Amino acid sequence: MLHPLDWAVVAAYLLLALAVGLAMREGSSTGRTSYFLADRALPWWWAGVSIAATTFAADTPLAVSGIIADRGLSGNWMWLSWILVHAGVVAIFARRWWRSEVVTDAEFIARRYGDRATGTLRTARAALYGLLYNVIILGWVLRAMGKIAHPLVPWADWTPGLLRALAPLVPAGSALGGPEELLTILVLVVIVTTYSSLGGMRGVVRTDLVQFGLGMVGSIWLAVAAWQAVGGRQGLHEGLVAHYGARSVEFTRLLPALDGGWVGALGLGAFAFGSYLLVQAFANVPADGGGYLQQRLSASRSEEDAVKAAWLFVVLQYLVRSWPWFVVGLAALVLVPLGGGASSLPPDLAATVAADREAAYPALMLALLPPGVLGLLVVSLLAAFMSTIDTHFNWGASYAVSDVVLRLRPDLTPAAQVRVARAMVVAFAILAVLVAMQIDTIEQAWQWVAALGAALGAPTLLRWVWWRVTAFSELAGGAGGLLTAALTLWQGVAYERQLLWIAAVSLALTLLAILLGPRADRAHAERFAREVEPPGVWPGRSPGAGLSGLAREVGGMALVAGLVVGGLLLGHRVLFAP
Repeated sequence: MLHPLDWAVVAAYLLLALAVGLAMREGSSTGRTSYFLADRALPWWWAGVSIAATTFAADTPLAVSGIIADRGLSGNWMWLSWILVHAGVVAIFARRWWRSEVVTDAEFIARRYGDRATGTLRTARAALYGLLYNVIILGWVLRAMGKIAHPLVPWADWTPGLLRALAPLVPAGSALGGPEELLTILVLVVIVTTYSSLGGMRGVVRTDLVQFGLGMVGSIWLAVAAWQAVGGRQGLHEGLVAHYGARSVEFTRLLPALDGGWVGALGLGAFAFGSYLLVQAFANVPADGGGYLQQRLSASRSEEDAVKAAWLFVVLQYLVRSWPWFVVGLAALVLVPLGGGASSLPPDLAATVAADREAAYPALMLALLPPGVLGLLVVSLLAAFMSTIDTHFNWGASYAVSDVVLRLRPDLTPAAQVRVARAMVVAFAILAVLVAMQIDTIEQAWQWVAALGAALGAPTLLRWVWWRVTAFSELAGGAGGLLTAALTLWQGVAYERQLLWIAAVSLALTLLAILLGPRADRAHAERFAREVEPPGVWPGRSPGAGLSGLAREVGGMALVAGLVVGGLLLGHRVLFAP
C-alpha cells in the first residue's frame, strides 16, 4: 500500500500534467496542423524523446516480466525484432515522411496514388489503424495500468459504495480483475483525456519529455533494488541454478537456441525462425514507420531533425530502456520462483505473482522500495502510461479529422476541426475502456496487433519502392491478409506460423493484383517520385539505377540494425554473462 508521502508525489505529478494541457490550449487551437503537428516546429530531441516516451508504456515492463518467465530473455525477440523496421525509419523513411507533408499515413495514400483512386483504401486504412489498431493498443495499456494500480490503491476503503455500483459492469469471467481495476482505469482516462484534448500535440510532447525522464529514473531505481536483492550478477546466476538447474541457461540467453528452448518447441528451424523474425519486425508496427512515428517525424522542424529524431528514438528504445526491464524480469524468477518455490516476497504478493507472472513488476515495487521512492516509481509508470495514452488519443483523432470528417466536410473551419478532434479524443477514451475489459494478457493483445500488421506489411513496403503498386493492389493484399488472419485465428494456428501464413498470402495477392488489376498512373507516380524522392524503381529512373539506389539504402538499414544488435549483445555480456 502507498504511504502518504507516495500519494503526495503522485498528486503533484498529476497536477503538473493537467497544468501543461491547460497552458498549451491556446497554441493548439488554430487548426489541424497546429493541433496534430505542432505547426511542424519540433526540435529533433523533442520529437525523438516523444516517440520513445510513447513506446515506453506501462504495459511493456509487465509484459517483459511475463515473457521472461515463460521463454527467457530470448522470448523478447517478439518485440526486439522491431529493430529492423525502426532501422528502416532511420535510414529510409524519416526524411520521406517529412517531405510528404501529411498529417496521417492514411492521408499519404492520396499523395501516393492520387485522390480519385484512393477513397476506399484511405477509409479502410484510417479505420484499421485509427480505430481498430489504436483502440487495441489503448485497451492493453489501460489493462496494464489497472494491474499495476490494483495492489496500490485501496478503493475498498475509500469508496465501497462506488465499487458496489460498478460491480455489475465487471461480470464473472471479465478480463478485468474487478471493479477496483475498472475504477482506476476510469479515473486515469479522465485525467489523460482532459490534458491531451486541450493541449494537442504541443501539450502531448511537452508532457512526454517529463514523462520519459520520470519513467527512466523509476525503472532504473527498481532494477538496482532488484539487482541488489538477488546479490548482483553472481547471486542472480546462483539463484537461477538453485531453482531451475540446467534450465537456468534458457532464461539468460538473449539469442534463442534453434535446437531447443522456445524456438525448438515450436518446431521451427533456422530458416523458418529467420522468416518469422522478418515478418514480426514489419508486423507489430506500421512497416514504413507510419502512425505516431510518422506524426512526430512530420512535426519535426526540418528533414535533418526528422532523421536525428529517429536515431535518438532507436538508441533510447533498444540500448537504454530495455536493460532495467530485463534485470527485474530475471530477478523475479529468483525472488518468486516458478512452480511455487520458497519466495522472498510477502505471501500475498507471492500469491499474486504465482497467479500472473506479469504482476511480478508491481509486486517487486511494493516489496523492495521504501516510501517516497515507491511513489516516484508509481509516478514513473503513470508517466509511461500517460505518454502512450495521450499520443494514441491525439493520433487516433487525427485520422478521424483528416481522413473522414474533412473528406465529408472539406469546408470545415480550423476552429471546428479542433472541436471535432477534442470530441474524438473522448470517443477513443470510451472505446479503449471497453476493449480493456476483453484483454486477458498484454502479450495476447500484442499478438492481435501483430496479426493485423502482418496483413498490411508487404503492400505498405512495396508502395514506397515500386511505382506499379496501386491502391487496388494494396487493398487486395491487405484484405487477403486480414482474411487469412481471421481463418488462422479461428483454426488455432500457432502464433509464429500464423504470421508467416498471413504475410505470404498478403504478398502473393498484392503481386497478383499488380499484374492483373488496374494499371498505375505513370504521370502521378513520376510526380510523387520527384517531390518525395522514394527509393526503388520509378518513372524517370532506369531500373538499374533505382535498384542499386534501393540496395544502398537497405544496406544503410542493415548497418543501423547491426549496430543496435551489437550494442544489445555487448550490454548482455556485461550484465548477464556468467
